[in-house]
Amino acid sequence: MAGRCGVCRVSVAAPSTARRTVSPMDGLGRTRRVLIALLVVTLGACVVAAPSDDPVPAESATSDAPAVRIGVGPEQESVLLGAVMAQLISDDGFTPEVVDLADADAVRQALEVGDVDVAPGYTGQTWLEELGRENPPGDPRTSFQGVSSADESNGIVWLRPGFDLEAGVGGPPADATLALWVTPSVAIEAPSIAELGAALAETPDAEVCLDAAFGERTDGWTALSQRYSIGPTVLVEATPTEAIAGVAAGQCLVGLSTLTDGRAWAAGLVPLADPLDVFPAFVVSVQVRDEALARRPGLDTALQPLADNLTSSMLGALNARVVAGEALDLVAMVGVTQLTAPPSSGSTPSPSAVGTPTEAATAGPGNETESEPAMAPGSG
Repeated sequence: MAGRCGVCRVSVAAPSTARRTVSPMDGLGRTRRVLIALLVVTLGACVVAAPSDDPVPAESATSDAPAVRIGVGPEQESVLLGAVMAQLISDDGFTPEVVDLADADAVRQALEVGDVDVAPGYTGQTWLEELGRENPPGDPRTSFQGVSSADESNGIVWLRPGFDLEAGVGGPPADATLALWVTPSVAIEAPSIAELGAALAETPDAEVCLDAAFGERTDGWTALSQRYSIGPTVLVEATPTEAIAGVAAGQCLVGLSTLTDGRAWAAGLVPLADPLDVFPAFVVSVQVRDEALARRPGLDTALQPLADNLTSSMLGALNARVVAGEALDLVAMVGVTQLTAPPSSGSTPSPSAVGTPTEAATAGPGNETESEPAMAPGSG
C-alpha cells in the first residue's frame, strides 16, 4: 500500500562494463568510463522483486503490488526529479521506491534490463548514447520525436511533453540544454545570443567565462560565435560554478552553464535565448518500461503532469531552492503542487524566493557536473 514504508530508497553498486555517457555539460566526443551498478542490492526497508520476462497480470495501484522502482543518478537534478516522480505516483496510490544508481548511464541500463520501472530522461543524452547519432537537434520537438520513436523497439515509452515553445523558458517542456547567462541589466540590451555580439563590441574588454574545452574547440565557442556573428572576445576559463559566480559578481559579462542550473536561477541571472537552436535540446521527460505500464494501469496518468507542465524556469527554480538549502522532499512537494495546479493558479517561484541569491550562487551543495560542455551541433 502507498505510504506503508514511505518513499523507500535502494542503493545499487557493482562494477560492470564501461560505456560512454554524455550530459549537457559533456563534450560530444568525450568518452567517460563508468561503473554500471546492477548486481549487489541493499534493500533497506523494502524488497525489490526480480525482473521477469514472463507476462505479468495488471496490478491495481491500491493492491499489495511491488513498488514502482524509480531509477536516479547522483546528480542533484536527477535526485530531485526522482523525488517529484515518487510523490506524483504516491498521490495516485502507487508505492514508490527510489533506486540510487552510479550515473545516468547506469540508470538507462537498469531501465533497459528491467531493474527499474521508470526514470527521468533527457532526449539529448539518449540521442547520443542509445541511438548513437551525432549532431543532436536543437529543436525540442525533433529531439523528442526522434528519441521516443527509436525507443519503442526497446520497450521504453517516453511520456510526451507539452510543447509551448513560444513561451520560452516559461513554457513546457523543460530543456536542460546549455545556456549563456547574464545579469538582468545586460539582458535588457541583449535578450538573446543574436544581440550578444553588439553588447560585447561595446565593451571589448568584457569577459566571457566558459569551460576551457568549449572555448578551445572549433565546434564550441568558435562555431557558436560564427553562427551569431560574434567578433573577437575575451574568453576566460571557468567551470560552470565559477562562471555563474563570476557573472553574479560582475566579473564576467557572460557565463556558460545549463539552462536549469540552480545557482544561476538563485542568483537572479537571465539565460539568453538561442533563436537558432545552436545548443542541442535536452528535453526532460519520463521514461517508462512498457511492461510497467501494462501491469500498472494509471501509472502513466500519474506521471503525465511532469511531462505536460514542467518548464525550464520551474525546474531551475526548484534546483535553486535545493541549492539554497531547502529539504529535498519539501522542494519536491512544491514541484508537485506546481505541476498539478490548474493553469490559472500555477506559477513558477521567482529566484528571489529561494533565499539569498549571491550566497546561493557562490556556496552550498553543487547541482551541476564540472565537465566539458557539449559542443555546438552541426559544426566542425
